[in-house]
Amino acid sequence: MRRRELVAGLLGGGLLVGGGAVALTDGPSLFDDDLPESNDPIEIEAIEARGSEPGPLTVPHDEEATVLSFFATTCESCGEKMPHLAEAASTFEGDPVQFVSVTTEPVGDNVPESAVVEWFEDRGGDWTVAHDDGSELSVAYDGIPYPKLAVVDTEGRVWWEHTGTATTDELVDGIEGGLADAAELDDA
Repeated sequence: MRRRELVAGLLGGGLLVGGGAVALTDGPSLFDDDLPESNDPIEIEAIEARGSEPGPLTVPHDEEATVLSFFATTCESCGEKMPHLAEAASTFEGDPVQFVSVTTEPVGDNVPESAVVEWFEDRGGDWTVAHDDGSELSVAYDGIPYPKLAVVDTEGRVWWEHTGTATTDELVDGIEGGLADAAELDDA
């Protein structure tokens, strides 16, 4: 009987150690060396549109995760991805996460604000839309090439990112995974 207990204990310990090794190598770890880098808060300017109030906006948000969507109105792939993002965003209504679509286009100079609003609303946008005049946010979060999506926690760490087109299900799965990883760190 004792031998069985010893073998079971050793096997259980081996599974625990082996599982820990997998946890340490599969995605971001809770150890500081393996955490994604944090980014300092950056202020951008929100535009008045459906679901978006004009004014300064700071990323990352200090109380909830942010799903950043980098786009350009001239980007065909951005236009293809946007309706899927709109569907995905609707599944997170009521969750502690904000969606922010950001363009680095020269809004107000070469690109009228009305053109950005029309592009955004015609493709289902109903959350904050903003412009990043100096491209500071885009540089900090590797927002180019377009379309780029990133799940960012309150410290500015990226927990999931995606470049290119995607289905609604792929976006929902990726966003959920990124939010879960960020929450896991908050719970630790």
